[in-house]
Amino acid sequence: MQSYRQFFAELKRRQVFKVAAVYGAVGFVVLQLADILVPALALPDAFTRGIAVLIVLAFPIALVLAWALEVTPEGVRRTVPTQDADLARIAAAPRRSRWPIGIAAVAGTALLAWGAWWTIADADGADESATIRAADGVVLDGDVLTVLPFAVQGGPDVQYLGDGIVSLLSTKLDGAGNLRAVDSRSVLRLVSREGYVPGDPASAARIASVFGSGLLLSGEIVEASGRMQVSARLLRVNGDELAKATADGATDGVFEIVDELTAQLLSGLRGGPAARVQRIAAVTTSSVPALKAFLEGEEHFRAGQFTEGMESFRRATQLDSLFALAFYRLSIAAEWSFANQQSIGAAERAAELSHRLSERDARILEAYRLRRFGRNREAEVIYRSIIGTYPDEMEAWLDLSEIVFHAAPLHGQSFTDSRSTLDRVLEFDPQHATALIHYARVAAYERDSVTVDTLTARFLGLNPEAGRNTEMSTVRAIGMRDSAAIEALAARLLSADESSLGLSAWSASVFARDLRIARLASESLTRPDRSPEGRRLGYAQLAHLAVAESRPDEAREAIAALTELSAGNGLEHEAMLALLPFAVVDDEELQRLHGRLLRLDPNRIETSDNPSAIFTVHDPLHPQIRLYLLGLVSAQLGMGAAAEAYADSLAALEPRPIEGSLPQDMALAIRAERSRLEGRTLEALEALEQQARHMWYAQTAPSPLFSQVRERFVQAELLRELGREAEARGWYETIDQLSLYDVPYRAVARQRLEEMATS
Repeated sequence: MQSYRQFFAELKRRQVFKVAAVYGAVGFVVLQLADILVPALALPDAFTRGIAVLIVLAFPIALVLAWALEVTPEGVRRTVPTQDADLARIAAAPRRSRWPIGIAAVAGTALLAWGAWWTIADADGADESATIRAADGVVLDGDVLTVLPFAVQGGPDVQYLGDGIVSLLSTKLDGAGNLRAVDSRSVLRLVSREGYVPGDPASAARIASVFGSGLLLSGEIVEASGRMQVSARLLRVNGDELAKATADGATDGVFEIVDELTAQLLSGLRGGPAARVQRIAAVTTSSVPALKAFLEGEEHFRAGQFTEGMESFRRATQLDSLFALAFYRLSIAAEWSFANQQSIGAAERAAELSHRLSERDARILEAYRLRRFGRNREAEVIYRSIIGTYPDEMEAWLDLSEIVFHAAPLHGQSFTDSRSTLDRVLEFDPQHATALIHYARVAAYERDSVTVDTLTARFLGLNPEAGRNTEMSTVRAIGMRDSAAIEALAARLLSADESSLGLSAWSASVFARDLRIARLASESLTRPDRSPEGRRLGYAQLAHLAVAESRPDEAREAIAALTELSAGNGLEHEAMLALLPFAVVDDEELQRLHGRLLRLDPNRIETSDNPSAIFTVHDPLHPQIRLYLLGLVSAQLGMGAAAEAYADSLAALEPRPIEGSLPQDMALAIRAERSRLEGRTLEALEALEQQARHMWYAQTAPSPLFSQVRERFVQAELLRELGREAEARGWYETIDQLSLYDVPYRAVARQRLEEMATS
């Protein structure tokens, strides 16, 4: 122990510790200057690397010289050995006088080592990225900016900003002159997949090349004692620096810091960024807790945890009632949770705050609001325009795929056409839960078992919420034609929750096209221990499935059980089945049906306690449904004037957001039915072609009225009758692509297609 202390005392006496501390600090500064000046003077990267190697190699030489030589008033001379007593006196000194120089030596050595490693890696990375670009032949756009995650040094309270600042700066810098920022969600997903390490130029260049980006923004966040400093560098991918920025402040002043960074960075660009700078603060929120809740919601949503995402977004809006983007995302998460009223309310609030958004985000919000209220064709135009300008805007691609997937069959086109847009989303984010759900359904419908296997496995690995887990397990088992998995699924459905059963019955019947599993899910809903709305849904589905499978007795039994639970609901579904365009029903039965509908009080029909649209879709619409059914029955009975009166009543109703264009479309359907039955085929077709069909998909899925399956089938029949078979074919082929309640039309549509093929 004594010799150990004497050795360190000798190091201190010979100034070795002091030389290590000073050399390390000075060497680090020289390396930083080289890193800045070498690119500025257009010198090769090897020059920087050479300086770093020389400084590192000279370090041990400096330590040896410090040990062997000392500086005296007479000049440099060999160090004279000292007496043991002198060393003992140094070793015995208090720690407060012995330790600081040792700590400084360690710090200087570490600083030098880190600086040398960084400089050499930076030079090697620049060479590698240049090689990558040369090898790949990527054509990079100098107006496209990729903001990368920042390195973070500090406590857990600021770690979120490493990724969070990507969203903030992407939004703020987008639109300055010709500058276009790559969608932050796309960047974050790609860097997660690639394992990007902040500060790695080769990895940064590779990520930029994916987006065709010629500009990169990276930086560092350092936090200590409640304050932080953020530095950023705006570079061309070839390494040329365009602008640098540094801002500091309290950790709860992140938005002021980001605003200052943005102003400094934009000063290095041409194109008059002042107007953009004035708008940047309005895009996000001034509340750090609200931002954290928002980012948490994004992670939940991407993983298919829609209910948790909805709660996080709601918390963000409670923390900041002016947070427009949080209301927008809350509406989408509520949509995926089938929370109809909440989705509408959040969408309307987001629209009220749209003036606080950038032009780009405001356009996305407007397109979403149109889609949310069923105006799909108008929304599609906006989304395609956005993508034309911002081809990396994943949100626009995703919502465009929603439109094609859910609304195309309303216009005689296949939901499978969404494959191309879903491909684009999954290029940006292979783990995007909603894209995986849609694509797996498409693959199941097309009997592509390999793709079903890949996508459902990827989705289930995200640990999604129960309802979507059960639905995707259904698609997986059926789509892979795995008999063991199908039997296990059948057992699982016995105890699944009601929302899961509703989703599974829908996917099994429409996408996987397995009516047995759909029937098992529906039967599970009818168990005595289920809720009243769950049992009503189960019996309604069983009635329509029985008709699809040509089991009329079972259909009547299901309607009777439904009527016992709710006379009004039972009568509505009984009438819908009796009014199938190909059903054989005599006038006497239609007269009885007409009388029962006249006596029905729609305001006394039981409603649901479950807020999900799966169960509540018809709750606010029973008066309109009664008028629609009375109009169709009247037309069937030849009561033309009465049918027109019911149509007039529906057409006169003030449209409500929750209804879309349904009442007005119902009026046109009644008029078309009257014209069709009276032999005015072209007039009937013209009436149906006037339908707006502004429908939200969370209503088309659980409702034969919102899916407008009867009208779509009649439109196909009219086209065929007029000799327009090519047009009719599209309607027949897509008749069963929206709702479980479309399935009774499947067999007849196939028969029509076969008849046309052989005629």
